[in-house]
Amino acid sequence: MGHAGPASAGWSHLGGADCVRLSRLAPGTDVQVRPVLAVAGDQFPAMAGRLVRDGDDLCFVPRFPFVDGTSYTIALDGVAAAVLTRPRPEHPATTRVLAIYPTAAQVPRNLLRCYIWFSAPMSEGHAARHVRLVDDASGEPMAGALLATEGELWSAHRRRLTVLLDPARIKRGLATQRDAGYPLQRGRPFRLVVDGGFRDALGRPLASAAERRYAVGDDERRHVGPGTWAVAAPPAGTREPLEVTFGRPLDAGLLAWCLRVTGPGGPRVAGLPEPGPEERSWRLTPREPWSPGGHQLVVDPVLEDLAGNSVSRVFDRDVTRPEDGPAPDRPVAVAFRPS
Repeated sequence: MGHAGPASAGWSHLGGADCVRLSRLAPGTDVQVRPVLAVAGDQFPAMAGRLVRDGDDLCFVPRFPFVDGTSYTIALDGVAAAVLTRPRPEHPATTRVLAIYPTAAQVPRNLLRCYIWFSAPMSEGHAARHVRLVDDASGEPMAGALLATEGELWSAHRRRLTVLLDPARIKRGLATQRDAGYPLQRGRPFRLVVDGGFRDALGRPLASAAERRYAVGDDERRHVGPGTWAVAAPPAGTREPLEVTFGRPLDAGLLAWCLRVTGPGGPRVAGLPEPGPEERSWRLTPREPWSPGGHQLVVDPVLEDLAGNSVSRVFDRDVTRPEDGPAPDRPVAVAFRPS
C-alpha cells in the first residue's frame, strides 16, 4: 500500500503518555516502530502499541515506555522512513567520595589495603579504570601496584570499595616480590586517585574527583597487641567516653566491628563507637552511665593494622623470629574499671 511520507516525525505526548507523532499519513498506512540494534542485519521485532488519531496527525503510543538513550526506526508500510533517538535526560552529578582510608599521613611500605567511601551506591566493573595509585613526584600511574581481580570488593550497599595492593609484591620470598619489588617505596610519596569518570549506580559521573596523598615509611611486621594499648577508663556514673590508644594506625574497615565493651557480669555496653584521628585510637561513648566494677574491652583476633598484621598472626612472618609466630585465634580481653 502506498503512503504519503510524513512531513515530520518526532517525540510527543498524548494524554500524558510518550508517543511518536507522524504527520500527513495516508489512511491505512502500516506503522511499525523498532529499537535499533548495533549489529547490522539484525533487528528487534516491532514494538507493541496502538495508533491514535490526534487531529491531522497519527500518534504511535507504545505498550511499554521508550528507553532513554535508545534509537528507534519508524517504518511505514515496511519501508524505513525515519530514525529517532530518545533523549537521555541529563541529571546533575551528586555522588561524591566521602572518605579515603587510611587517613594517616604516613603508611608503611608494606601497606596492604585502602578503602573508598562514596555517598551513594556505585556501579560495578569499572574500578580498575577509575582508581589508581600515582607517583606524587612524577604524576605517573604506578603500574601493577594494585591487585588485578575479576571481581571488585564492594560492601553489600556498594558504597565502600576495598582497594588491595598486590600481596604477591609484599610477601617476601615470592617470585613476584623478587622480580617486581614492593608496590611502594620508602620515602617516595604517592596518591590514591579516584577520577570523576567513576559512575554511580544510576550511571552518573562523580560530582568531583578525589585523592589522598601518603608518605611512605618503614615496613610494619608486628602482631596487633591489645596488651600494649593505653586504656583511659572513664569515671563511673558518667557518660564520658572510654578512650583507647593503639600506638599505630589500624585498619579502618575492621575497627568498625572488631571492638566491643562488656560490663560487670558480661552484658555488652551499648553506645557510640568512633575511630580517632588517623585510626590510631578508638572511643566508646555509652548510652547509659558507666556502672562501677570490672569491664572488658574485647578485641576480635582478626583486627589488623595497615599492613595486614592481626592480633593472631603476622601477615609477612619471619620464621626465624619466635615472636612472629601465630598467637591463639581467640578474642583478647583488656580489663579496665571505671573509677
